[in-house]
Amino acid sequence: MITHTKILYSGTISASGNTTATYVDTKYDKEGIIFLNISAATGTNQTLDLTFKVYDEVSSTWHEIAHFDQKTAAGTDCGYIEYGLNDRMAVYYVLGGTATPTFTCTISICLKNH
Repeated sequence: MITHTKILYSGTISASGNTTATYVDTKYDKEGIIFLNISAATGTNQTLDLTFKVYDEVSSTWHEIAHFDQKTAAGTDCGYIEYGLNDRMAVYYVLGGTATPTFTCTISICLKNH
């Protein structure tokens, strides 16, 4: 069994988007723990929705495999994914609120293959 950690996203989120251009290769991995560390949240009524998706090469479509509950402040969270990582994984993020909401965070995944 081999484990390794990869960064899904690191920086400040100031608009909705995704990491499909810089996806994480999960081809040889079977499971993983996703870690979220939000170090700062600014704005008024700021919200952050994070969805984790895997890519289906047959249909050329990204499909949701996991998500975190909506975030509104600095803090941490983690989640476990077992079987179903496929070949590529990306984060989709939707930002809400007023007065220029931002979230500074790091999202990583500790992957394990069998």
